[in-house]
Amino acid sequence: MKKAVLISHILPVVLAAAAMLTAAQAAEPVQLITREEAGLPTASVAPASTRNITRGPGIDTMPTPDKGVDGKPFRLSVRFMPSNGVPIDPASVRVFYRRQPPVDITDRIKPYITPAGIEAPSVVVPTGSHVLEIEATDKEGRIGRRQLKLTVAPSP
Repeated sequence: MKKAVLISHILPVVLAAAAMLTAAQAAEPVQLITREEAGLPTASVAPASTRNITRGPGIDTMPTPDKGVDGKPFRLSVRFMPSNGVPIDPASVRVFYRRQPPVDITDRIKPYITPAGIEAPSVVVPTGSHVLEIEATDKEGRIGRRQLKLTVAPSP
């Protein structure tokens, strides 16, 4: 009886806290790249492909804009395309900002990574040209990579 009463009182509080956290995440844009990181030397942009005997997962940068305006948030949307029906392991997804040295920005968007892709509703990137490299591994260990170029204009 005590267990049922405890669950009936605690569960709504936990669910309400989770809802508030999700709402706070949606309202607050994620600083995907900092100005300090944007000031690092650029890295050479090499083709982001891997050669496997069998194909790894595909990565599609759906309606992510290739241009933005400084200070204005935009939606970062990436779809993973499993090969041969083998699902993506979300814990394996890595996102790097291609600078010298490369900057691992995975933790900044980890809450938005699912087996289906990355759906970050609001990210902010400073002025300049930026290259992100997205890497995903499927449950059989096959790797897929894709580069995404973002060009952000100064605010008017």
